[in-house]
Amino acid sequence: MNRRQGGVALLVVLWACTLLAILVGGFASIARTEALQTRFSLGQQRARYAAEAGMMQAIALTEARRGAADAISAVPSADAGLPGDGRAVAFAFEHIKVAVAMMDETGKVDLNTASTETLRRLFLGVGCTATRTDTIVTAINAWRGPVVVSGDDAAVLSGRLAMGAADPAHYAPFFAVEQLQGVEGMDPALYELIEPLVTVWSGRPVPEPDFAPAGALASLPGVDPATAREVVAIRDAAPQGTILPNLPGGLTLGGALPGNTVTFRVDADDGAGNRSQIEATVQFPPHGVKRDPRVPLYTILRWRDGPPG
Repeated sequence: MNRRQGGVALLVVLWACTLLAILVGGFASIARTEALQTRFSLGQQRARYAAEAGMMQAIALTEARRGAADAISAVPSADAGLPGDGRAVAFAFEHIKVAVAMMDETGKVDLNTASTETLRRLFLGVGCTATRTDTIVTAINAWRGPVVVSGDDAAVLSGRLAMGAADPAHYAPFFAVEQLQGVEGMDPALYELIEPLVTVWSGRPVPEPDFAPAGALASLPGVDPATAREVVAIRDAAPQGTILPNLPGGLTLGGALPGNTVTFRVDADDGAGNRSQIEATVQFPPHGVKRDPRVPLYTILRWRDGPPG
């Protein structure tokens, strides 16, 4: 009888030890998971703050260079500050790798001021069919208002006005690139291709080749997509400010003056899987204009977190 009772007691003790081991293991697993979550959250926050520091440093550097140029003369140096064509400049911040790229908005196609032919070449260059291109460009013209057109374009616009599809009272400029998603013929896949190539802050009829990405460069007369990619490769391999004459397509690059609206893109990576990306479009006062102390040194027009799209 004593042996039987001892066996039962031993079995109870073993089951109790097993239960305690399971409980301890569960608590240890929860503690490890929480520690990993805390470490991940801390890493993400460090990457985020490093990206913001890179953004502020890029803005401060650009503003200082512009201010120094204005103090000397009303004509800024073409190679002042970060490259305006999207090439990234890397530096370290608190042991985190930070890459800053600046895109001058004059290098993009302006939705409000680009000619009809420039818009057509832009959409054809990213692979749109001629029919779809005509539909989208007509919709853009109907959105932004009357433009100088001739031939078939004029007939199409006149027909739309006659049908009341584009009432002049409803004309309005694009105030944000995102509005392009609302025009006829646009879809998410096409918008993803077009969005980095267009702007509403340039005010130019054609993009500035010194700063244009390949897709926008292909909207220039006589420049096809293959030529645009070749020109961009040559431009990106040359030191900033280099004059590059006799390029394919009859282009000459170098010496263009930067605009007063730029987009900064900052990527931060701590090397342990924690990454952060922010993008901001910043407008500075025009060159040569006497600064009013009551006016901000710069204005952030758009701010986006994470990869575009």
